Amino acid sequence: MKPSSATPLVSQQPGLGSPYWLAYQPIFHITPKRRNVIAFESLLRVQIDGTSHSPAEVVAAAELDGSIVSIDRWVLHDVIRLAITRPSLHVWVNASQISIGHPSFLEDAIQSLTESRTITRVAFEITETADIDASLLAKRLASLKVKTLTLMVDDIRDGYAKRSLLQNDAVAGCKLSRETTVELQTSERVRAEVQRLVNHCRVIGKKVVLEGIENETDLALATSLGIEFCQGYHFGYPSAPAKLQIYPEMQQPK
Repeated sequence: MKPSSATPLVSQQPGLGSPYWLAYQPIFHITPKRRNVIAFESLLRVQIDGTSHSPAEVVAAAELDGSIVSIDRWVLHDVIRLAITRPSLHVWVNASQISIGHPSFLEDAIQSLTESRTITRVAFEITETADIDASLLAKRLASLKVKTLTLMVDDIRDGYAKRSLLQNDAVAGCKLSRETTVELQTSERVRAEVQRLVNHCRVIGKKVVLEGIENETDLALATSLGIEFCQGYHFGYPSAPAKLQIYPEMQQPK
């Protein structure tokens, strides 16, 4: 791959007074004998003049006007900056389909992650909030041969039209949202659908992460379905890195 002519992401500093900051939430691998953190999801937070704003609304507006690519670049920059100082940290970064389909976003990301030596510790979650052609996404991944950059398909049951991406070598798996976790409690149909997805992913070697685990009941349900990767308030709230020092992955080397 030829070096990108664009400025590497790692050198792009967020402007003074940026309204954005990142919270991090742990993702756990659950087995009968132990629970261990495999990564932290970086979650965008927006605060303007001391008032918090809905990240979902900000992202939706940014996808409409095209500024989401700049936001996703800023997020990746900030994740890289943190990962450089914490060599054990693995982070999953949300990225809009618009950014993934952008002509230079992935090339710049790979360049910056490679130069910072963090490429094996950062993965992208492809979000469903925008909808671009599935063949374009697949083509972007195939043309770049992104075998060193891991991707997850986010919220795969919530109307996600890109399930075919699970067959892509660059995609490591998928996530199920809190909405699915709630539906699983009462709907046999949803349980059967999720069980089929879990079984399919097991056969093709993909991970399934269940979000929104808030109590032992939710966790027991995940376990009954054979889901080994979980995320939610039951394990940890989204917080700034300074408040996550209980996790070795968030500690700086002494």
